[in-house]
Amino acid sequence: MNTIVLFYSLTGRTYKEAKRIANELGAERFEVTERRRRSVFGAAFSGCVEAARRAASHIDPIAVRLSDYDEVILMAPVWGGYPAPAFNSMVKELSDGAAVRIILTSKKGKIKDEEELVDFVESTGAKVKNITVLKVGKK
Repeated sequence: MNTIVLFYSLTGRTYKEAKRIANELGAERFEVTERRRRSVFGAAFSGCVEAARRAASHIDPIAVRLSDYDEVILMAPVWGGYPAPAFNSMVKELSDGAAVRIILTSKKGKIKDEEELVDFVESTGAKVKNITVLKVGKK
């Protein structure tokens, strides 16, 4: 199976997990970056509000064709119980019929409203295979 790990990381914790998972699966890996770098302080305040509203951030172009992969693994940190805004931008790049696994990283190891998250991703025409929330501590 041809798999890509598409991820966003602010502090490096999601990067570390994305690298580990891509290596375990023999998958390609691509890091999504926001056009304007956030501070950790900004993520904790305005970022959490944006995440809860499902707002998308402005990201640099994704330099791979996601439709070339059998499976796309989307990874991002959880901010205030919801995936970071860059995750919402990644979702918008999915092709119709894409098979998607969602892996989120969180200090608490949980998210709010998993069913709504599945509905949001599947509204693009993608199919969510599963959601995993990894509990991660400090670097």
